[in-house]
Amino acid sequence: MIQDDHGVIYFATRRGVLEFDGRNWDLISTNGAVYSLQQDDRKNIYWSGSSGYGKVDTNVPGDHKLKTLSAQNVTDVFQNLSVRDRLYFVTEQALYIETKNQPAIIIKASNLTGSFGNIFELFGKVYINTQHAGIYKVEGDKLVNASLGLPAGSEVTFCSGYNNSYILGLATNKVILIGENLHPREIKLQDQAYADASVVVNGSWVNRDLFVLGTLRGGMIFVEAGSGHTQEIVNYSTGLPDNEVYSLMRDKSLCVWAAHEYGFTRVAPYLPFRSFSHYSGLSGNLLCAMSFEGSEYVGTSLGLFKLEKQDTYEEITYYIEVGTNNRPSPSAKQTPAETETKKSSSATQQEPKKKGLLYFFRRKRDRKEERPGNETTTSAKENAGTSSPKTIKAKRRTIKKTERVLRSSQYVYKKIQGIDAKVTQLLQLDGKLIAAGLAGAFEIHGLNASPILQEPVLTGYASSNLHALLLSTYDSKVRAFELTPDGKWSSWNFLENIDDRIDAMTDGVGQELWLCALDKAYRLDISPGEVKNIQTLTIDNPTFNSITCLRWKNEILLVNDQGFQRFNRKKNVFERVDSLPKPVHYFSDGRNILFNDHHTWSLLGQKAEQSNSQLLNLFQNLRFITIDQSSQDLWVITEDNELYKFYNKKIIPYEAGNQPMLRGVRNNDATVDLLNFEVEENKSALTFEVIQPDYLASRAIEYRYRLAGLDKDWSDWSATNNLVNYPYLPSDDYEFMVQSRDIFGKIHELPPVVFEVLPPYWQRPWFYALEILVFSGFVVLSFRLSSRYRIISRLLSLLTIVMFIQFIQTVAGETFETKASPVTDFFIQVVIAFLILPIEEYLRNLMLRSAGSPATRLHRLLEPKTGNTAGKEDDQS
Repeated sequence: MIQDDHGVIYFATRRGVLEFDGRNWDLISTNGAVYSLQQDDRKNIYWSGSSGYGKVDTNVPGDHKLKTLSAQNVTDVFQNLSVRDRLYFVTEQALYIETKNQPAIIIKASNLTGSFGNIFELFGKVYINTQHAGIYKVEGDKLVNASLGLPAGSEVTFCSGYNNSYILGLATNKVILIGENLHPREIKLQDQAYADASVVVNGSWVNRDLFVLGTLRGGMIFVEAGSGHTQEIVNYSTGLPDNEVYSLMRDKSLCVWAAHEYGFTRVAPYLPFRSFSHYSGLSGNLLCAMSFEGSEYVGTSLGLFKLEKQDTYEEITYYIEVGTNNRPSPSAKQTPAETETKKSSSATQQEPKKKGLLYFFRRKRDRKEERPGNETTTSAKENAGTSSPKTIKAKRRTIKKTERVLRSSQYVYKKIQGIDAKVTQLLQLDGKLIAAGLAGAFEIHGLNASPILQEPVLTGYASSNLHALLLSTYDSKVRAFELTPDGKWSSWNFLENIDDRIDAMTDGVGQELWLCALDKAYRLDISPGEVKNIQTLTIDNPTFNSITCLRWKNEILLVNDQGFQRFNRKKNVFERVDSLPKPVHYFSDGRNILFNDHHTWSLLGQKAEQSNSQLLNLFQNLRFITIDQSSQDLWVITEDNELYKFYNKKIIPYEAGNQPMLRGVRNNDATVDLLNFEVEENKSALTFEVIQPDYLASRAIEYRYRLAGLDKDWSDWSATNNLVNYPYLPSDDYEFMVQSRDIFGKIHELPPVVFEVLPPYWQRPWFYALEILVFSGFVVLSFRLSSRYRIISRLLSLLTIVMFIQFIQTVAGETFETKASPVTDFFIQVVIAFLILPIEEYLRNLMLRSAGSPATRLHRLLEPKTGNTAGKEDDQS
């Protein structure tokens, strides 16, 4: 995998080279498979594969081809490399070195080297693995022994450079760091055992502090370069489609592409969001989420779930040997040495050596495995004295022991007991977590729920002004509950006069409370325990869409598809806020509101870059958004039933982005040659396709265009304006301009595309020149025939006058044509005709005068002199 300067990514596949620009996939096919791709210093792309090696021709937009540079007998080129002005192509038996305008250098494998393996570059030098002789350095047209300071017999499986530092992966799953001092240092991986079990096959730098390893069985391991600590493991359990990683590549945005059996996956380590929907135990359609006291709660159509850490233990059974000491008979004589030896042996038997946890597996293979309860005897020879030692028999037995060992820690969702219906809302009030839904409202205690109200709740609101929990029910009632000092919930009955379907609630100024229905808003003045006044206001909501309300800067705002409406206290009406656009989608928690205005997501009162709300453009359809009260992080649920948490305090390292590029221009069904961009007016139906390569949110990029020579203003911003169609263009010179805008609001511009629409042939300069020549010929011929063939001469004169006048009128009409209205152009042509009338009369008088006229004298000047015959003809005339 490689990425060119335009940002387009190319993949080597079995069917050719696959090209991807963020939206479109194109296959550049060839005979056989492509194994490797490489880009040189001049930004040319080269390929190698089963049918040889060559170059990817990208000169013509939208029509890329593969050119073969190798000889016909060169096959199975499994890798290529570009270093400075040289290209290296490797097969098992030969190394081909291509230099511009020079014959290829061929280095063949020998019995000494064996077959060639991986080739890599290190500080501008080229090295190659060999089967028998280790690593060689390529110098000119030969191989020389290389001394890299690596362990003997090392085989380098990958090499990646970044900021004068290289990481090398060895076939032993070790990772070596080499700096400018050329002293290799092994990076002690925190999860070396996981790397050994997974088999490291490739790797790449991510930035100067982080690199990633691709494995055969364990997915991707992100490792801190300085410490070797594992930052994250991305495998099947965390979203990677397959644990077998074929290849890795870092793109311009410091994201990592992984190729696997099911395609390609892009991992963005720096995006400030994390998925919370892939942990086990979660079921149902996701409806709401919230963080509370360091734990995550998710409400679904089946209840409420809490994310908890779960440790997995495994019981290990092992056996240890213990011995019993049988004292010798008293009659036996013992020397002092024997006595000392006996004491030592007895002490050893009474205090057996402590065994490790895995001692059972480390015992010598030739020792007979003991069963529980069996007893064996051993003999020990005494070495003191000259007397014959007496054998002391010691009985030994094995004891079975079992220990619990922590094998893994993982997070799982556990269901909250007591809630078995849909949970649509999570609220916090006075340090309490409340879940509301079809089963009612519940206070959450760990994994248990205690009921507050056991009837379906439409919407809930935690009032900070009243320190009360307000619940709107499906029977058009509003219930209020307060938390008593003993921790119980007591009901208030001061909202009994409200009998309407309440969809939103918010605190007002002071002890003011606002309740919003679909077409009405209720303003309540509340004193402790009672409602002093209720004011009913009409809401402009003709389509009866959902509505929300909130207090923002001591003002009450209502939001629906008609826009933002502010309450004017002097007039007691809601007025449209013209400075804010009409939202297409909007979500509110009573304190904040996030809305989309067809182009991007914004948090009311904040710039998009301050809240990371621009990243919401990554998703096409959103079901739920809320803001955590403690951290100001965003919880997002998509229509695909995915749950994400956006972290507000993380920094997004995002580069300037790629420039838009012209993918191609089509004229009906034909492709236009952009190197000589000219089309005829009768075939001027043009379709321009523009794309900005982007892999974060390509579908959210918006475009606008302008065709200078036809359009006066830019078009509106739209995500579909990357495809621009003109069914007809009149003859003229044009300049096509396009601008793109990514989800962060950065604008990029396409270099102008200049082209010409040619008029019909009868309106082109060469045809005008031909007409002038024909007119001149007719004039000359008319004068020459006027003496003998007067009728023919007059006909030619009239024809010449008509054609000349028509020529003048055509040229004048083309010059003064407005291209605005056919009526206007018609009147302009009439004016031109009146202006030409005097010219027409003068030419007619000039050419049709009788003998003796100036025309005759002109005729005499033009007629060739032929002696007496000419004179007689003059007399006769």
